[in-house]
Amino acid sequence: MSALYPRLTRDRSRRVIAGVASGVAGHFGVDVKWVRLFFVVASFTGGIGVLLYTGLWMFAPVAESTEPRQRPGALDVFLVLVGFAGALMSLQSSSGVGSAVLFVVGVLIVGAIIALQAYDRGMASWKNLAALALGALLMMGGVLALALMGESSGVAGVVVSVLVTVLGVAVLVVPLITKLANSLVAEREQKAVADQRAEIASRLHDSVLQTLALIQRQAGDPDEVVRLARGQERELRAWLFDDTVSNHTTTFAALCKAAGEVEDAYGIVIKPVTVGEDIPFGERAEAVVLAAREAMVNAAKHAGVDTVDVYAEHLAGRLTVFVRDRGKGFDPEAVPTDRHGLRDSIVGRVERVGGEVHVVASESSGTEIELALDL
Repeated sequence: MSALYPRLTRDRSRRVIAGVASGVAGHFGVDVKWVRLFFVVASFTGGIGVLLYTGLWMFAPVAESTEPRQRPGALDVFLVLVGFAGALMSLQSSSGVGSAVLFVVGVLIVGAIIALQAYDRGMASWKNLAALALGALLMMGGVLALALMGESSGVAGVVVSVLVTVLGVAVLVVPLITKLANSLVAEREQKAVADQRAEIASRLHDSVLQTLALIQRQAGDPDEVVRLARGQERELRAWLFDDTVSNHTTTFAALCKAAGEVEDAYGIVIKPVTVGEDIPFGERAEAVVLAAREAMVNAAKHAGVDTVDVYAEHLAGRLTVFVRDRGKGFDPEAVPTDRHGLRDSIVGRVERVGGEVHVVASESSGTEIELALDL
């Protein structure tokens, strides 16, 4: 499904220089020749076409494409040359600079093209680094030459020198900053997607997979199977479609509700003890409650006990929950990597919201899991 507001990107598979015109044409659904003609005509009006093209080149990212590059036609190359000529003519007519200054500006434009194309290809190869260095040298040499010429060219020469210097620095610095910013945004998006996937996996492990395991054990009891299936359907519907569920309870109430669900499902006794001020049931507190619920489930399934102790406190802005059983303990380091209950549904879930988990377990004294979160 396409985005509601697609982002303008550059199509380098149909590029003559950088793919700006082809990207704009694809974005607005027009023929690329009209876009190129617009840039050419705009170049004769104070060089606006060249400036606009350069700005789009620096800020518009390259579109991901596997299509081979199409070689530009003679008309496309001709339009590019006419556009550059128009920009130089416009510069000369508006500032009155001589042919020597125009030649240096032309060298600057060539250096900018080489540098920006090197940015597009990436800095992974020495060839691209050499191209970037060459473009930077041409631009710095052009800027230095313009500065020397400006001293003897009057006010117009000085103004042109200053403007070209600013543009030269922008051409070298802005693409680098833009690339770094795009990389940070992409990294942040990838982390958000990974966290969302981990949260969904934890939810499925805590609910659907646990219920399916119970249904398998109770296959001979149709009434129990129906009860489990209906309860699971109700829980999934509330999670998927009811955004207000978490806002109608408190953290301690949610913890007691989770303990009751585990009691009903596994036939054990869990009586939570709560100390301190109750707090609203937000997303971070929800992660702790869900992790505590998973710890209760693990104790009910693996500890071989009839009672599980749950103690929760909220003191000095810190929420702490202890889940303890006196049954068969285990070695946390010996838990297989394919077992996701402790690693993902408990430790990973709490750590993702900034909390911490401590596990104390031994085969003789059982297991205690401490969940702590600073609010």
